[in-house]
Amino acid sequence: MSGRALAEWTATVEAGKVREFARAVKDDDADAQAPAPPPTFPVVLSAEFVERLVTEILPTDRSRTVHGEQESAYLRPLRTGERIRCRAYLVEDRLREGKRGGRMRVMVTEVRLFAEDTGERIGTERMTALELEGSDA
Repeated sequence: MSGRALAEWTATVEAGKVREFARAVKDDDADAQAPAPPPTFPVVLSAEFVERLVTEILPTDRSRTVHGEQESAYLRPLRTGERIRCRAYLVEDRLREGKRGGRMRVMVTEVRLFAEDTGERIGTERMTALELEGSDA
């Protein structure tokens, strides 16, 4: 299953959303006329995908699923107003033994970000979700 393409979509780095997100993360630049997107802004671009991921694409029991880890790597900053092509891949989907007993499902996805107009690779987000095994399993 590793490396399987899950979804592709485009999104605009909208000034209003950048400002809202910058305020939410207490970015000093939040009230600037045209704030630069904070480094963690790509989570906004992926929010709808993540919801579909855990409800439809890799269905999980939301009551036993947690966000485990988030990594970001950028080749350049995002620019307010640009259109981003996002492509999501399944990197890992496996069961493993938990440290406190029981098993857990580990799901790792990677979202690659590209400038829509040039195809330039901008960066990558890697997300890990953990679903604990239910007591009825």
